[in-house]
Amino acid sequence: MVIREANSCEIDELVEFYDRMCKVLANSPFLPNGNKGGYPSREMIEGAVKNKEQYVGVVDGKIVAAYILNHDCDPAYDKANWQISAARSEVMVLHALRVMPEYGGRGYAKRLMEHALSVAKSKNQKAIRLDCVDGNTAAQKLYLSFGFKNIGSVPIFYEDIGTEVDCLLFELSL
Repeated sequence: MVIREANSCEIDELVEFYDRMCKVLANSPFLPNGNKGGYPSREMIEGAVKNKEQYVGVVDGKIVAAYILNHDCDPAYDKANWQISAARSEVMVLHALRVMPEYGGRGYAKRLMEHALSVAKSKNQKAIRLDCVDGNTAAQKLYLSFGFKNIGSVPIFYEDIGTEVDCLLFELSL
């Protein structure tokens, strides 16, 4: 898998990729009401591509994995007791790290995470933060394996889930 910045001609493929991943997540036991799709939104993807914040994992010319890394976060982040004191511009937030199920078990999520850490370090950031729906143990295990600290739980409303859910906040000092 080659990991690189997404380009504007891949926006439609990225929207399809994330829509498919929402359908996969809809069957997850940690989402009691399923997943209605639309995260990230087309607008969020377009902005991330334009701002060079959208990364893709490509195999044989096909996007099989992706993530967004920027400074945007839910307002709930402002209420958290973060370990690292830093301005928003000094902290990257990881969004929508996904790997197509048929490419699971190959270490691609780990490689995406390593790439995100490398990008954040190259931008001289103090930390990476993220949120994860409580109960998504596979994702939580990945984050903890990289040394992320669980900061606590906050309720966050996501359009694609359609209801407020408890999310665990994670932070890694860089």
